[in-house]
Amino acid sequence: MNKKIKILTIFAVILSVVVCFAGCGSNEKTDKPSSSTIKEKINIEDIAWNVDEGIVDGDRYILLNYTNNTQYTLTNFEITFKEKAGVTEEEKLKFYSDIQKKFEVSDEDMEDLKSRPISMHAETDRVVSPSESVSNVNCYYYGGYIYLKDIDHYNLVEPDIATIKYIDEDKIFTVYYDYGSKKYSTEAETEIAYQWSQTDLGSKIPKPDVKVVESGRDDEAIFMFDAYGLSLEQFNAYVEECKGLGYTVEPGSFEGFYSADNAEGYNVYLHYDEKSYSLSGTISAPETKSE
Repeated sequence: MNKKIKILTIFAVILSVVVCFAGCGSNEKTDKPSSSTIKEKINIEDIAWNVDEGIVDGDRYILLNYTNNTQYTLTNFEITFKEKAGVTEEEKLKFYSDIQKKFEVSDEDMEDLKSRPISMHAETDRVVSPSESVSNVNCYYYGGYIYLKDIDHYNLVEPDIATIKYIDEDKIFTVYYDYGSKKYSTEAETEIAYQWSQTDLGSKIPKPDVKVVESGRDDEAIFMFDAYGLSLEQFNAYVEECKGLGYTVEPGSFEGFYSADNAEGYNVYLHYDEKSYSLSGTISAPETKSE
């Protein structure tokens, strides 16, 4: 797929919202609390955020930074931005011209883009404890995945909806704050914060010492999971725990990756994502290793 097609594909998902922490069969329904109850627990003013220019790896980006001043551990924070009222036609024309030149968008596709309000978003699924901060979260154009690098473009939008996921009593709640109405609402469903295998495979690999684990495939052949809130050093310590359980046969490794069998033929496959501070793990039973 060439660069132009990739860009057009990205813009085709304008206004889409990425849904994170969607548990596989582990969601738990609860009664929907009232807006007043929500506000008592989560107040958007307790999440001190700002967006500004910053340098990452030598390049300039528009970045979201925030501090969790709530009493809860946050598992996801997202803000969508909508076009400001009063943006002039001159400002819009410059914005569209910049977009077309930067991403080589055709005139036809630009017409489709111009028919939509300007929007942007920033999101992170970092696990953030009370009083902790997160920095250098990229902002993106529309609902896609193209990095925002021009502060003049960001100045054309204003906050629209904040999505906040937080842990309370071992469950993950999802709360929305509408900057327009200044009202809170919540999802009726919660997620179990720490999901682990219900099969024998779960006993053949260490449980990560974190607050959030999302379970994927979980059967007698394969158990897949994502553990959130680990540093690279903690990932390396987890690898050593696996080695201590005998996963040292035919090893493969480099920074942020480890895979090996044990004497019984079970295989572990571990990968670290430094952007989300997460570990993706898979343990496979012997008869499935080669599949």
